Amino acid sequence: MSSLPRLTDADLDRLDALLSTPEMENSMTLDAIQGLLCAVASAPQPVPPEKWIPVVLGEGKFASESEAREAEALLLRFHADTFRQLAGEDGIEMLSYPVEEGEEELAFWCDGYLEGTRLAEPGWFECGEDEETVSELLYPFMLLSGRLKESALEEGDEWPGPEEEKRLMDEVRENIAFDISEAYHFWFERRVNREPIRREATKVGRNDPCPCGSGKKYKACHGAG
Repeated sequence: MSSLPRLTDADLDRLDALLSTPEMENSMTLDAIQGLLCAVASAPQPVPPEKWIPVVLGEGKFASESEAREAEALLLRFHADTFRQLAGEDGIEMLSYPVEEGEEELAFWCDGYLEGTRLAEPGWFECGEDEETVSELLYPFMLLSGRLKESALEEGDEWPGPEEEKRLMDEVRENIAFDISEAYHFWFERRVNREPIRREATKVGRNDPCPCGSGKKYKACHGAG
């Protein structure tokens, strides 16, 4: 377990301030960062900081080198805290912020999670027992992020009406903490026990539709390096 000090509310406020400057306008919000870090912590193999930190920061550049170092140190502690929470009995304490009327409160969080899954090497679908199992793990995040609906509408597929959609969203939102924990332990057990990869389904081709249901080609979604 990491020896880095735990994050306080003041630390999170400071990280938020560092990422909210005009120079860092393309950086991720704290809820999206936590989502990404949960996926990074749950990956089939460790994802190094030099791979996920640039995704969090975007294309911006801090006003000074000292601010850059401070932000990186806080992000590493955020990462360590996420690991500690996922490995603990109580699971993750999710960050959630007010949203505009009609928006899903966990959309940014889940979008960050899905971005985090794309950083895994080898990828989730490459290491899963089969495509269906991994798709089921990702379904809650696809639904709450809005990506599942967006894909269905783009492809002309049938989508539930407003009442049924609300019922599905409420049900998944209520169980999201369990789903986060389930995904973490799914891969953790395979790392610890070194279970062999069993391919019961045909390997996903880079030009095939991504099994996560996004509607994109695998190479442009979860197969993106």
